[in-house]
Amino acid sequence: MNVQLLQWGLFSFMIGMVLSLPLAAVFYQKSSPMNKVFTNARKLKSAHIDFFMQGFALGFAFLLEVSLKTEFSIYIVIPLIYGSIMNPTILFLEATPFIRSSYRFVHLFLRATSPLALLFAWIAIAVSFLPLYLNMLLLIVAVSGGLVILIYLTKSSKNLNK
Repeated sequence: MNVQLLQWGLFSFMIGMVLSLPLAAVFYQKSSPMNKVFTNARKLKSAHIDFFMQGFALGFAFLLEVSLKTEFSIYIVIPLIYGSIMNPTILFLEATPFIRSSYRFVHLFLRATSPLALLFAWIAIAVSFLPLYLNMLLLIVAVSGGLVILIYLTKSSKNLNK
């Protein structure tokens, strides 16, 4: 089994725990030095929660491996770990003035690659291990959601043109 999934899941969980300290300072101390470091309290809270969520998602992926008595391919594990750590890092960076610095390309690169890596990994897991009827149901839900978004966008653009 891929013990790395558990190790990176624990790492993500621990980052979420560590972020609870500056989060408390930002929310409960008005003149804290943390308010200068973390300028967007909402994004810091989102990063804190997302690190927890991604840690549990990696643990869930490990449990899938154990229960299915199979090991995920490396082309699934690497994007899963990368996306699970870097996705909340995007929110963490957005909580700081870093995204307005000259290193903004790091933030843009992560925003472009991290969600795609997670999407690829979870779709690959679903296609590999879900039964056909659940994959079909997942496809129907995704297509229905896409149609709802498309209909909403066309209606809102018509309202703007009036």
